[in-house]
Amino acid sequence: MAQRPPPTPMLQAFVSAAQCGSFARAASELNLTASAISHQIAGLEAWWDVQLFERHSRGVTLTEAGQALLPVTAGFFRELDGVLHSLRPDTPQPLYLSCTSSLCSTWLIPRLHGSHTEASFNLDLVLTSTDNLGAHQYDVAVVMGYGDYPEHHVELLMRDAVFPVCSPAFVRGNGDIALADIARHPLIHRVDDQVCPGWESWFAFQALAAPPYHRGPRFPDSSQAISLAAKGSGIALGRTALVYDALKEGSLLALNGPVMMSPAAYYIICRNGRQSEPDIARLFAWLKATADEFVGEVREQCPQICSC
Repeated sequence: MAQRPPPTPMLQAFVSAAQCGSFARAASELNLTASAISHQIAGLEAWWDVQLFERHSRGVTLTEAGQALLPVTAGFFRELDGVLHSLRPDTPQPLYLSCTSSLCSTWLIPRLHGSHTEASFNLDLVLTSTDNLGAHQYDVAVVMGYGDYPEHHVELLMRDAVFPVCSPAFVRGNGDIALADIARHPLIHRVDDQVCPGWESWFAFQALAAPPYHRGPRFPDSSQAISLAAKGSGIALGRTALVYDALKEGSLLALNGPVMMSPAAYYIICRNGRQSEPDIARLFAWLKATADEFVGEVREQCPQICSC
């Protein structure tokens, strides 16, 4: 006899915690407490008699059993949503646009301002800011990577250059800062990974010897590091799309020197076959036109940080 399926709240807690990598973030997403999420997961593990997560001080990771069950469980909710939508074809549905956290706050939202009232835009959007693509429902997503997104239609949005930035007050307090002397100053870190290069990668690119270990605040989100730099706390690595507005406004300065190209780029993606849907096609077109206009402005105003 087939086993009775577990209650839906348990499944929702499992999917959210797996995609967020944290019971606390899953709790915030589902409007619950972390304790409630923990109880739901414990109940599901008891229901299925398998351990789904390894618990760590900094979050949770899926066990082998959890990795096997996540695609099936997450797929259930996607298919359910699709069927419900097909049963109500005449009900207006907004587009869900997901965007990487840093790009969303520093580049996309300022350019959405006012655009939603233009006839050429005129889209009903729900915007989510996340670095975990599976954490939210999306129709279209702006992601940072290498363009390899199976089962998706993918189009290049734009590329970034990487270079040190700091506040004008920091320069006034420290004088001109030569590239070879950067390691002597307080550095603000974006956790280094293959997609977002950190100071270790920058020092290697410049053929400079990095200190064995450089103390300083470390952030998983580039915009947080850049925000702290703008307050005069040190030097951060900026990326063209994330700092251009601040450079133009004068709250940040780019230090002189050759820029490093980001190994990853921004892409727009949607599920294969959906790119021809009118609203999705219009959103793709708006994003690409906005990015093209932005790159053109950077090329004209700040060619030294242009990524093209």
